[in-house]
Amino acid sequence: MPSVPLERIRASKIRMIQVAKRELDLDDASYRDAIGRAVKGKSSAKDCSTLQLDRVIDELKRLGFKPRKPAAAKPKPERRPLDTSDEGSKARAVWLLLAEIGAVRDPSEAALNAYVRRQAGVDDLSWVRDMLPVIEGLKAWAARKLPAAIQARMEALAAAGAPIRWASVRDLARSVAPKRKPDGFDALLAAWETLKTADAARSQ
Repeated sequence: MPSVPLERIRASKIRMIQVAKRELDLDDASYRDAIGRAVKGKSSAKDCSTLQLDRVIDELKRLGFKPRKPAAAKPKPERRPLDTSDEGSKARAVWLLLAEIGAVRDPSEAALNAYVRRQAGVDDLSWVRDMLPVIEGLKAWAARKLPAAIQARMEALAAAGAPIRWASVRDLARSVAPKRKPDGFDALLAAWETLKTADAARSQ
Protein backbone atom coordinates (compact mmCIF):
# COMPACT_ATOMS: atom_id res chain seq x y z
CA MET A 1 0.00 0.00 0.00
CA PRO A 2 1.61 3.34 -1.02
CA SER A 3 2.66 5.66 1.82
CA VAL A 4 0.98 9.04 2.24
CA PRO A 5 3.35 11.93 1.40
CA LEU A 6 4.62 13.78 4.48
CA GLU A 7 3.32 17.12 3.20
CA ARG A 8 -0.22 15.72 2.96
CA ILE A 9 0.00 14.45 6.55
CA ARG A 10 1.27 17.84 7.69
CA ALA A 11 -1.47 19.70 5.81
CA SER A 12 -4.11 17.43 7.37
CA LYS A 13 -2.82 18.19 10.88
CA ILE A 14 -2.82 21.95 10.20
CA ARG A 15 -6.45 21.70 9.04
CA MET A 16 -7.32 19.88 12.26
CA ILE A 17 -5.67 22.62 14.29
CA GLN A 18 -7.67 25.27 12.43
CA VAL A 19 -10.88 23.33 13.13
CA ALA A 20 -9.91 23.15 16.82
CA LYS A 21 -9.33 26.91 16.93
CA ARG A 22 -12.84 27.52 15.56
CA GLU A 23 -14.55 24.96 17.79
CA LEU A 24 -12.76 26.22 20.92
CA ASP A 25 -13.51 29.81 19.86
CA LEU A 26 -9.92 30.90 20.48
CA ASP A 27 -8.90 34.43 19.62
CA ASP A 28 -5.54 34.95 17.94
CA ALA A 29 -3.69 35.63 21.18
CA SER A 30 -5.09 32.53 22.92
CA TYR A 31 -4.36 30.45 19.84
CA ARG A 32 -0.71 31.61 19.74
CA ASP A 33 -0.37 30.98 23.47
CA ALA A 34 -1.61 27.40 23.02
CA ILE A 35 0.95 26.78 20.27
CA GLY A 36 3.68 28.37 22.42
CA ARG A 37 2.84 26.13 25.37
CA ALA A 38 3.04 23.06 23.13
CA VAL A 39 6.20 24.09 21.24
CA LYS A 40 8.57 26.60 22.80
CA GLY A 41 9.34 29.54 20.53
CA LYS A 42 6.51 28.85 18.06
CA SER A 43 3.33 30.87 17.56
CA SER A 44 2.06 29.55 14.22
CA ALA A 45 1.13 26.03 13.16
CA LYS A 46 2.72 26.64 9.77
CA ASP A 47 6.11 27.04 11.44
CA CYS A 48 5.86 23.66 13.21
CA SER A 49 7.21 20.32 12.09
CA THR A 50 4.89 17.34 11.77
CA LEU A 51 5.86 16.04 15.23
CA GLN A 52 5.41 19.51 16.73
CA LEU A 53 1.94 19.72 15.21
CA ASP A 54 1.04 16.57 17.17
CA ARG A 55 2.03 18.39 20.37
CA VAL A 56 -0.14 21.35 19.40
CA ILE A 57 -3.09 19.02 18.79
CA ASP A 58 -2.54 17.40 22.18
CA GLU A 59 -2.59 20.83 23.82
CA LEU A 60 -5.81 21.72 22.02
CA LYS A 61 -7.33 18.44 23.16
CA ARG A 62 -6.38 19.38 26.72
CA LEU A 63 -8.34 22.59 26.19
CA GLY A 64 -11.41 20.56 25.21
CA PHE A 65 -11.04 19.90 21.50
CA LYS A 66 -12.52 16.58 20.46
CA PRO A 67 -11.49 15.52 16.94
CA ARG A 68 -14.30 13.97 14.98
CA LYS A 69 -13.85 10.56 13.55
CA PRO A 70 -14.04 10.53 9.77
CA ALA A 71 -17.47 9.41 8.56
CA ALA A 72 -17.54 5.79 7.57
CA ALA A 73 -17.85 5.28 3.86
CA LYS A 74 -21.33 4.25 2.86
CA PRO A 75 -21.44 0.69 1.61
CA LYS A 76 -21.90 0.54 -2.10
CA PRO A 77 -25.22 -0.97 -3.17
CA GLU A 78 -24.98 -4.55 -4.27
CA ARG A 79 -24.72 -4.80 -8.03
CA ARG A 80 -26.54 -7.87 -9.19
CA PRO A 81 -25.88 -9.38 -12.58
CA LEU A 82 -28.50 -8.46 -15.17
CA ASP A 83 -30.99 -11.23 -15.87
CA THR A 84 -30.37 -12.03 -19.55
CA SER A 85 -32.57 -15.13 -19.73
CA ASP A 86 -35.22 -15.26 -22.46
CA GLU A 87 -38.01 -14.66 -19.95
CA GLY A 88 -36.11 -11.91 -18.17
CA SER A 89 -35.42 -10.19 -21.49
CA LYS A 90 -39.12 -10.43 -22.43
CA ALA A 91 -40.18 -8.82 -19.17
CA ARG A 92 -37.59 -6.07 -19.59
CA ALA A 93 -38.67 -5.41 -23.19
CA VAL A 94 -42.30 -4.88 -22.13
CA TRP A 95 -41.15 -2.65 -19.26
CA LEU A 96 -39.15 -0.49 -21.68
CA LEU A 97 -42.17 -0.37 -24.00
CA LEU A 98 -44.28 0.92 -21.12
CA ALA A 99 -41.68 3.62 -20.56
CA GLU A 100 -41.65 4.46 -24.26
CA ILE A 101 -45.40 5.06 -24.37
CA GLY A 102 -45.33 7.06 -21.14
CA ALA A 103 -47.01 4.53 -18.85
CA VAL A 104 -43.82 4.19 -16.77
CA ARG A 105 -41.78 7.19 -15.70
CA ASP A 106 -38.61 5.32 -14.72
CA PRO A 107 -37.31 2.75 -17.24
CA SER A 108 -34.39 1.67 -15.02
CA GLU A 109 -33.69 -1.87 -13.87
CA ALA A 110 -34.19 -0.71 -10.28
CA ALA A 111 -37.73 0.44 -11.10
CA LEU A 112 -38.44 -2.85 -12.86
CA ASN A 113 -37.22 -4.73 -9.79
CA ALA A 114 -39.52 -2.61 -7.61
CA TYR A 115 -42.43 -3.70 -9.80
CA VAL A 116 -41.24 -7.33 -9.55
CA ARG A 117 -41.11 -6.98 -5.76
CA ARG A 118 -44.76 -5.94 -5.69
CA GLN A 119 -45.85 -8.69 -8.06
CA ALA A 120 -43.67 -11.64 -7.08
CA GLY A 121 -42.37 -10.79 -3.61
CA VAL A 122 -38.67 -10.99 -4.52
CA ASP A 123 -36.16 -8.17 -4.98
CA ASP A 124 -34.73 -9.02 -8.37
CA LEU A 125 -36.00 -10.17 -11.74
CA SER A 126 -33.50 -13.05 -11.75
CA TRP A 127 -34.99 -14.44 -8.51
CA VAL A 128 -38.51 -14.91 -9.87
CA ARG A 129 -39.29 -18.63 -9.99
CA ASP A 130 -42.33 -18.38 -12.23
CA MET A 131 -41.84 -15.53 -14.69
CA LEU A 132 -45.09 -16.10 -16.61
CA PRO A 133 -47.38 -14.10 -14.26
CA VAL A 134 -44.89 -11.20 -14.29
CA ILE A 135 -44.67 -11.15 -18.08
CA GLU A 136 -48.41 -11.52 -18.56
CA GLY A 137 -49.08 -8.79 -16.02
CA LEU A 138 -46.76 -6.42 -17.89
CA LYS A 139 -48.36 -7.33 -21.22
CA ALA A 140 -51.87 -6.76 -19.85
CA TRP A 141 -50.77 -3.37 -18.52
CA ALA A 142 -49.28 -2.48 -21.91
CA ALA A 143 -52.42 -3.66 -23.74
CA ARG A 144 -54.46 -1.19 -21.66
CA LYS A 145 -52.12 1.71 -22.36
CA LEU A 146 -51.17 1.07 -26.00
CA PRO A 147 -54.46 2.06 -27.68
CA ALA A 148 -54.25 5.66 -26.42
CA ALA A 149 -50.57 5.87 -27.36
CA ILE A 150 -51.28 4.46 -30.83
CA GLN A 151 -54.20 6.84 -31.35
CA ALA A 152 -52.07 9.81 -30.34
CA ARG A 153 -49.31 8.78 -32.73
CA MET A 154 -51.74 8.25 -35.59
CA GLU A 155 -53.13 11.74 -35.03
CA ALA A 156 -49.63 13.23 -34.86
CA LEU A 157 -48.67 11.57 -38.13
CA ALA A 158 -51.87 12.74 -39.80
CA ALA A 159 -51.28 16.29 -38.56
CA ALA A 160 -47.79 16.14 -40.04
CA GLY A 161 -49.23 15.22 -43.43
CA ALA A 162 -48.36 11.53 -43.40
CA PRO A 163 -50.87 9.31 -45.22
CA ILE A 164 -52.90 7.31 -42.68
CA ARG A 165 -54.97 4.56 -44.27
CA TRP A 166 -56.42 3.15 -41.06
CA ALA A 167 -59.71 4.42 -39.69
CA SER A 168 -58.97 3.45 -36.08
CA VAL A 169 -56.53 1.70 -33.76
CA ARG A 170 -58.54 -1.48 -34.09
CA ASP A 171 -58.43 -1.22 -37.87
CA LEU A 172 -54.64 -0.80 -37.76
CA ALA A 173 -54.22 -3.74 -35.38
CA ARG A 174 -56.36 -5.98 -37.60
CA SER A 175 -54.39 -4.88 -40.65
CA VAL A 176 -50.92 -5.63 -39.29
CA ALA A 177 -51.81 -8.70 -37.18
CA PRO A 178 -54.84 -10.34 -38.81
CA LYS A 179 -54.44 -13.58 -36.85
CA ARG A 180 -54.31 -11.85 -33.46
CA LYS A 181 -57.02 -10.30 -31.32
CA PRO A 182 -57.03 -6.61 -32.27
CA ASP A 183 -57.20 -5.56 -28.63
CA GLY A 184 -54.54 -8.04 -27.50
CA PHE A 185 -50.94 -7.17 -26.67
CA ASP A 186 -49.35 -8.79 -29.73
CA ALA A 187 -51.58 -7.01 -32.24
CA LEU A 188 -51.28 -3.67 -30.46
CA LEU A 189 -47.49 -4.03 -30.28
CA ALA A 190 -47.40 -4.72 -34.03
CA ALA A 191 -49.54 -1.63 -34.60
CA TRP A 192 -47.25 0.50 -32.48
CA GLU A 193 -44.14 -0.75 -34.29
CA THR A 194 -45.81 -0.06 -37.65
CA LEU A 195 -46.41 3.55 -36.66
CA LYS A 196 -42.85 3.90 -35.42
CA THR A 197 -41.58 2.67 -38.77
CA ALA A 198 -43.87 5.08 -40.60
CA ASP A 199 -42.73 7.93 -38.38
CA ALA A 200 -39.05 7.09 -38.94
CA ALA A 201 -39.56 6.91 -42.71
CA ARG A 202 -41.28 10.32 -42.69
CA SER A 203 -38.40 11.85 -40.71
CA GLN A 204 -35.73 10.73 -43.17
